[in-house]
Amino acid sequence: MANKQVVFTDRIVGVSIQNGLVRIELATIAGPAKTKEGKDGMRMDITHQLVMPIDAFAAGFNMQQKLVNEIAKQQQKRAAKSGAKAEGKDAAPAA
Repeated sequence: MANKQVVFTDRIVGVSIQNGLVRIELATIAGPAKTKEGKDGMRMDITHQLVMPIDAFAAGFNMQQKLVNEIAKQQQKRAAKSGAKAEGKDAAPAA
């Protein structure tokens, strides 16, 4: 894999389907900006476009969905452990 290229992105800013291909626009944060409402926001610069067949996109989406579910399970476990530790610290020592 000597020709492997790593691409970093802060956000996916656009997804479209054209001629049976899914086009995903990747962007990085380019600095502060104001929104149309005058609120503070971030300016994004599109850096790459990922183009893939619909079936490959669907398979990738399923993989991402499994990963998100695994992350949620890990966070629930951490929250449960943190809650148990907090309860132990708050308990008054027996006299």
